[in-house]
Amino acid sequence: MNTKRNIKAMLAVFTALFVLLAGYLVYIIGAYGPYWFASPYNTRVTNQKNTVWAGSILDRNGVVLAYTNADGEREYAAEESLRLATAHVIGDNSGQTLGAEALFAKYLLGFEQSIGEQLSYLVSGEQRRGKDISLTIDSALCTYASSLLDGNDGAIFLMNYKTGEVLACTASPTFDPARMSEYTTGEYALAEGSMVNRATMGRYTPGSTFKIITTIAALRYLPNIEERTFNCDGPLVFEKESGKLVSGVNPYDEEGELYSKYVLLRDHEDAVHGTLTLAEAFAVSCNHVFAEIALEIGEEKLRQTAESLGFNGTFLFDELVAYAGSFGEAQTDFALAWSGVGQHTDILTPIHLCLITSAIANDGVAMEPKLLLQVSGTSTSAPVADFVPEAYQTLLKGNEAEFLASCMRGVVEHGTGTQAAVSGYSVCGKTGTAEISSAENALSHAWFTGYVDSEAFPYAITVIVERAGGGGTIAAPIAAKVLEYAIVCSQ
Repeated sequence: MNTKRNIKAMLAVFTALFVLLAGYLVYIIGAYGPYWFASPYNTRVTNQKNTVWAGSILDRNGVVLAYTNADGEREYAAEESLRLATAHVIGDNSGQTLGAEALFAKYLLGFEQSIGEQLSYLVSGEQRRGKDISLTIDSALCTYASSLLDGNDGAIFLMNYKTGEVLACTASPTFDPARMSEYTTGEYALAEGSMVNRATMGRYTPGSTFKIITTIAALRYLPNIEERTFNCDGPLVFEKESGKLVSGVNPYDEEGELYSKYVLLRDHEDAVHGTLTLAEAFAVSCNHVFAEIALEIGEEKLRQTAESLGFNGTFLFDELVAYAGSFGEAQTDFALAWSGVGQHTDILTPIHLCLITSAIANDGVAMEPKLLLQVSGTSTSAPVADFVPEAYQTLLKGNEAEFLASCMRGVVEHGTGTQAAVSGYSVCGKTGTAEISSAENALSHAWFTGYVDSEAFPYAITVIVERAGGGGTIAAPIAAKVLEYAIVCSQ
């Protein structure tokens, strides 16, 4: 009897383990299957490329971005500026990047074709062809946005915050998918980092755009924070060795030089803002106030807030490969204060910041960013798959989105982001100037993230220009021009 009970117990254990393993495999395949499929190491895809004429890739307006010519060779748009502006979205045919060529290979190479469709090619003797796909992007908008980077490294990401449609995704430096073989031979030089899509994978210090996250934490953990006032009376003083905040001390010697035992957290150009509400501090991007808020909240709660917004996590989008931001440990007062204003070890990607911005614009709900608009048999046939919006995650709750929207409107109307204004429309946003070097005259990364508060034109945008200067003077006007162009194109 004992033997039978032991056998039954062992069978139960093995059954449970099998069920757990099966469940885990289902999860892993569901989560990572699209990335494995798109991998250049997937031999099935590689083999299909040699036997199937891949379908065409078009933008949302029918502009052909990639196609297979009469000789079975893969070609891309004739205009070089168009190829460069859309390169990271389209990808290449050699599997070096995770663009549409790889992510949607199952359509382009006919992997989803029925047995009947495949047999029809065998019977007719026709060259087997994959399906054409239309993307959500507007290639003209991408080209225009790319031109505004003006040779600077950086990225621009624009999406419809109501549907998740990605309308523009461009980054610099870029590459030319038509010249992949020439890059390999050295005939054409490839700039370092060109194959990385900075809009979705570029990891940057966020600067003052992180004050959005600090504000959300304040709303969650500091009662009546909307009505409180703060006093910005100059730099905050910290002991250099311990990182401890000190007060009531004069950190300067008789000659006006900073004592070596102290380090300061300053505002831009040593501004003193006086008495401010949280909304007012947000509009002028007061480092003093947000550093104090971070210290009051504490490292754990600030980190928890960041993680609730996707930091230290993984994005598992169906149609994009994107990196999430990260929030590191802040073990001293100085580190925590510095984190609260978007420095220290804070890291953010443009798409992640745009996702948070989109949630603010969309009553707290972040829609999943998507690239695939339509799949069809040919460019003229009826569609076999259409775009379906999907909510990704509810990031904000209560009045958080409403309060942030009001704060961001103030930034553009009378704060640091006035150059992001678009005539005739209400624009909400946040500037960021990310310090990346202590060297004298070193330029900062320029950030702007924002959206058009409009039912007709629900566009959210994030702009970063590397080593260019202030977010309000460099990134904000670029955002305004792109938003204005997007509105005109949509009319």
